[in-house]
Amino acid sequence: MEHEETFLALLTDKAHWQFEIFLIIIFDVLIGLLLWPTIKKFILHHKSDDERIEELERRVNELVK
Repeated sequence: MEHEETFLALLTDKAHWQFEIFLIIIFDVLIGLLLWPTIKKFILHHKSDDERIEELERRVNELVK
């Protein structure tokens, strides 16, 4: 017996949506939690670089005046 899956059949299938939500929780949430410390460290590193550049620009402006 062959079952035909169409977009409309998947759109209205409750079990399909429950499985989709399960996959979203596993892949998005768990992988996000595992990767967030690395992403946060990367963001903070570049923020501190920007702050250092601003400080150097202020010092250069003071010396030029």
